[in-house]
Amino acid sequence: MSSTAFLLLDKEPINTIGVNVLQPLLKTQGLDVITGTDISEVPENTRLLFIETAASDAWGQLKEQLVNLKVSCDIVLFNLDENPELANRALLSGIRGVFYTTDNADVLMKGIRLLMEDQLWYRREIMCNALNRMLQFNKDALHKLTEGDIEPVKLTKREKAIITLMSKGSKNKEIAEDLNISPHTVKTHLYSAFRKTKCRNRIELLSWAQQNIPDEIR
Repeated sequence: MSSTAFLLLDKEPINTIGVNVLQPLLKTQGLDVITGTDISEVPENTRLLFIETAASDAWGQLKEQLVNLKVSCDIVLFNLDENPELANRALLSGIRGVFYTTDNADVLMKGIRLLMEDQLWYRREIMCNALNRMLQFNKDALHKLTEGDIEPVKLTKREKAIITLMSKGSKNKEIAEDLNISPHTVKTHLYSAFRKTKCRNRIELLSWAQQNIPDEIR
């Protein structure tokens, strides 16, 4: 069965980049392309979910959509205005990449190819900003360790196993298959680890693990 790219379009799109440009480019990579305006229509075999993100309250709308996503797939935002904060939030939330309204076909094609290779697609300044945030998190964590005795964080064996697989690049569905549990259970364990470590996202959790339990996640 071939993989699918689903283009989730705004009901009132600002232009036709989704259908006229992205669709033929995605087909050149062997993907079946489906378009729609309802996230519940995303099929099970979807590899890349492109979400049009042009609304004024783009982040709020995106969160509402993802709550109703029942399929495990890589998420990409497109038709993005020049909105660095939204791109930063997307990267730190695990979204694989963003395309802007100003991107031409060559840029789109380069990004699609990298996404198909399971790489990220973000502008350099967005990646640098995320790295700086992660480094600042490490600095803050080190500072807290020098302040005095702190109640140790106690992760369960399952939580550590999930973090270990996540550090190797495994996605929730792959982790679930490796551990013989459901993707929902994986998310439950991750949320528990976030709460215990006070991490806000996967990048911070991996950084925390590398700092605090490096021998246990190798």
